[in-house]
Order: sequence, then C-alpha cells, then structure tokens
Amino acid sequence: MSDSILDGKRILAVDDEPDVLSVLEEEIMDACPNCKFEKATNFEDASKMLGSNTYDVVVLDIMGVRGFDLLDIAVKREFRVAMLTAHALSPG
Repeated sequence: MSDSILDGKRILAVDDEPDVLSVLEEEIMDACPNCKFEKATNFEDASKMLGSNTYDVVVLDIMGVRGFDLLDIAVKREFRVAMLTAHALSPG
C-alpha cells in the first residue's frame, strides 16, 4: 500500500448517526492505518474536543449535531473542515 496523505494526521468525525461514523472510521483507517481517528456523536462532546485538541481534519455532519456551530469553532481554531449530510439542500 502506498503512503496516504493522511499519514500521521489526527482526524475528528462528528455525526449523530453511529453507522455513518463507523463507515467513515472503517474507510479512513483502511486507507490510512497510521492516522488517529476520533469521533463524537453530539454537539457537546464535539465542541469540547474541538476546544481542547488539535486536529488536521474535521469531518462534520451539517444537520444533527449543529454542524454550522461546530464549523465556527473549527474555523476559529484554523482546522481544515469537510462538511457532509444525508439531506439535500436546495439552492433557492
């Protein structure tokens, strides 16, 4: 297996659906067994983790965990963020 761009990186994934977190963890850890993967299922835990740890990548659910509020925290800490959702957002 070739080196991953996530090698040695610390990743936080936040989603209120445990099955989504399990899939993310499995896919990321399969692609990069040398990264550290952490997860949270609610806003309170995630906000504490964002406030007290350093992350290279943060993956946030938009809906169920107050994703936009967590995005504000992550941006202020200058973390790289990817947003995801199972819900369609209409542009207009």
